[in-house]
Amino acid sequence: MRRFLSRPGRLTLALVVLITLGTATGATTPAASGLSGVGRLGGPDSGPILHAVRIGNDGTFDRVVFEFFGDTAPGVTITGPGTNPGSVPFDPTDVPVAVAGSQLVGVRMEPAAATYNAAGFPDPLYSGPTSFLPTDTANVVQVVETGDFEMVLNWAIGMRVGTTPIVHRLTAPARVVIDIPHSTATPAAPVTQPATFTG
Repeated sequence: MRRFLSRPGRLTLALVVLITLGTATGATTPAASGLSGVGRLGGPDSGPILHAVRIGNDGTFDRVVFEFFGDTAPGVTITGPGTNPGSVPFDPTDVPVAVAGSQLVGVRMEPAAATYNAAGFPDPLYSGPTSFLPTDTANVVQVVETGDFEMVLNWAIGMRVGTTPIVHRLTAPARVVIDIPHSTATPAAPVTQPATFTG
């Protein structure tokens, strides 16, 4: 006679399968590389809630810094550079967000949030601008938020020239740092910086 698992047994098996699949995916997906070590969300030293955005010119490259509350920066996936279509649909509403510049880089960070609060995170949440038009950068024209939903945070970087960004995930404080070369393309790869590195 064929035996079937009871309902509790089937639920346990399903959970084991889901956890196993999630672990395997996290090991191979760039965006999931920052999942380990993330604690409870919603306040200082506790999780990936956006705290500040800074943009500057460091001589041979422009630097975009996303600083987070908490000890661990979120995972980050970069798309582009590519031709800027002029706008990017906002997640989740699909309302077009205008982006200046002839070239575009997309920045996807997860798990991360700015003002999305469906889960009822305690304050503080991000209270800064969602669009920046820097005046002292050589390549970066605009940095604008293009999504904040279900712990996925998206921003777009509009550029004059399509150079390849270099991404850093830093701690103390937790930051995602994106360096945009001014004119020469450089390979995109995470870089381990010395303790004196700032951003």
